[in-house]
Amino acid sequence: MGAWAVHVKATYLQMRMYIWGVILLILLGRLADFIVSLFIDSSQSTRLSDGNMLILILPLIAIVLPLTYYKRIVHLGASREQYFKGLLFVFAVFAAAVALFNSFWYVLEVHVIRKYTNTIDLIEAFHWNDFGLAGSFLYQTAFYLMAMALLSMLISGYYHPVGWLLTALLLAAIPVGTAIPSLRVHVVSFFKALLFNGSLPAGVGFNLMLFCVFAAGGWLFTRGRTH
Repeated sequence: MGAWAVHVKATYLQMRMYIWGVILLILLGRLADFIVSLFIDSSQSTRLSDGNMLILILPLIAIVLPLTYYKRIVHLGASREQYFKGLLFVFAVFAAAVALFNSFWYVLEVHVIRKYTNTIDLIEAFHWNDFGLAGSFLYQTAFYLMAMALLSMLISGYYHPVGWLLTALLLAAIPVGTAIPSLRVHVVSFFKALLFNGSLPAGVGFNLMLFCVFAAGGWLFTRGRTH
């Protein structure tokens, strides 16, 4: 367990500027909202949950670490396999931490914060709250892990033509899929199964299946990296 803790500590130290930067931006944004509310009536306005804003930390981790952490740890003598397993463990820790915070923040929001201000929460928007506190936590963790693995795979493949091709295909998939009527129904069905699944086991399982696919793709790119 000591080796895993080293990965978490090392990556936190590398990412703390970004993490605290996101937290500072959230605090500054809320301070600006408070100042504006002193001069105008904002009681009817709706804003995104503060807890949801912390999700911004996760894509930053998934993008920055494959670019910088890989070089540092491999140069220190670690193998690519050790780096990659450590990276996935770090993803799991941060995804679970943000999901846990969001789950409890949503409870606080519903029972306290919404008495004073209107907020919209992604947990509610995607109906994850239908599964209860534990179910919401599991669904969030699985989705965040999947998204981080996808971003990490694309970033890890920046040196390879296949990586560029995958990035181009994924960027084009949604606009092309929604523009063509015959494909639109499949795009909608995909996102419904991914984000709005009415079954907790099916929703979590689908996200974890995609996580495994993207993790495997990330490993294929990682083991071929030379820089």
